[in-house]
Amino acid sequence: MQKRITALLTTICLIIMAASLTGCGGKTSAEESYGRAAVCYVIAPTANSQGLNFNSPLVQDTIYDTILNYGYISVVVVDGNPELVAADSYDIDAQYKNASKEKLKTDARSKATNLITYMENQIANDPQVDYLEGLRMAVRSLSSLEGYDSKTIILMGTALSTQGTLNFKNNLLSAEPDMVVDLLEEKEEIPNLDGITVVSQQMGDVASPQQKLSQAQKKCLQEIWASIVERGGGTFVYNDIMANPVDTEITYPEVDNVELPTETPIVFDEGALDEDESLLENPVMLTEEQVSFVPDKATYLDEKEAVSTIQPIAAYLMENTQISIMLAGTTAGDEDSDYTMTLSKKRADAVRETLIHLGVDESRIVSVGLGSNNPWHVYGAGYEGSIAASNRAVVLLDASCDTAKEILSE
Repeated sequence: MQKRITALLTTICLIIMAASLTGCGGKTSAEESYGRAAVCYVIAPTANSQGLNFNSPLVQDTIYDTILNYGYISVVVVDGNPELVAADSYDIDAQYKNASKEKLKTDARSKATNLITYMENQIANDPQVDYLEGLRMAVRSLSSLEGYDSKTIILMGTALSTQGTLNFKNNLLSAEPDMVVDLLEEKEEIPNLDGITVVSQQMGDVASPQQKLSQAQKKCLQEIWASIVERGGGTFVYNDIMANPVDTEITYPEVDNVELPTETPIVFDEGALDEDESLLENPVMLTEEQVSFVPDKATYLDEKEAVSTIQPIAAYLMENTQISIMLAGTTAGDEDSDYTMTLSKKRADAVRETLIHLGVDESRIVSVGLGSNNPWHVYGAGYEGSIAASNRAVVLLDASCDTAKEILSE
């Protein structure tokens, strides 16, 4: 408990202290200690989210200290159409700064209480939720400000967008975080966060009917947001602060459920074969980097290299004769046709034939072509770039796993 309290206090101090703690002429003693902070709260009081915790030290202390030190606070409400609902400087005339410390503290506490009450009464107005647009709006509310020692965005909510460019309904949690951010960068969707610290609270804390995220999925979500902030030139801080219960009397606009990936594929790593006796506990993905095909064909670009890549898998299967596998061919793009379905099947067949040639009993291998209609496909990636390349693959699964059974039953 003591460690948790210390960590929270450290985070709060990092947010509200000035980049330079040496006072300059005309500043009060409080300003010399903490500096003037500009803070934007990005809050998402929406459906499918646990209640926002406005009682956390991160919220309470940061607002109070920002107001006490004559800072600036803005508030963005995130839903399908994010909106800036408050933007105020809490500076006061110089003559009032000479009041007693107790008077200044009392006034700051009153203003903080009023602002928190105002934030607590905000709810979503529009269906869905677009956190990236909310972040962009927060940046705009702070970017033109001058004379502040620090700029901070506090993001309160699940961070699981269901609309906009960063739409997690597109199966983004199946992709590597860096690939997702590469795609955003290609589309020039990452805001300029130079000099800004982004602090998250309640990231991944979803509520019914949204399916709960696993710890691995929460970590992936955190890594995506951390990469977005860091690519934008900012600093990302994650806080594991508990949510409040949802007020069931409030009716929120609809937010779609994000279908969460199961058994997310791992990219094939030959080194893992020496250590991992459960290689097919998760699906294994042979991407274009592992096994390359001639464009629009089921012929290896370099047959010798492809066989060399597949050979350790064959050796593993021959050592573990109890395992039967399914090979699933997948393609880039979001539209399927007879051609893409046939091509994906033929590429899976090519890997099957190679495994058989290397000594694996053909009765242990079944191949299917799924095109883009597969559990791991990341939508919206098009045909170019790293995510599109990962969408073109042959995926190996243990034929007895639930995912393989479901695919084979369709």
